Amino acid sequence: MTASSVEPGSAHVAANAVDGNPATRWGSAYTDPQWITVDLGETYAINRVRLAWETAYARAYQVQVSPDNATWTTVHTTTAGDGGVDDIPISATGRYLRILGTERATQWGYSLWELEVHGT
Repeated sequence: MTASSVEPGSAHVAANAVDGNPATRWGSAYTDPQWITVDLGETYAINRVRLAWETAYARAYQVQVSPDNATWTTVHTTTAGDGGVDDIPISATGRYLRILGTERATQWGYSLWELEVHGT
């Protein structure tokens, strides 16, 4: 689990978004763009991504997959994010999954309580 940044002065590290604890979160710096990447450990067929946003959410973001953490394919894009929970059906294959935030909805950074990747 890696991220482009961590919220200034906080312990809201990237690993918090995938720890299964809904009370911890990842928070980014207060600039665009920002990203968070999950290494799935091996290649999987991915059919759904679930994002639980904190108050500081993404107005615009992309879901991307990669076989090598270098070459990215965008499998979902939105420019109308409204916070809360986004349950996104996708059809993709990859070892890495990245959420690339391109426009913040608030003056704060991007903040995810949970990032879930589902598939086989």
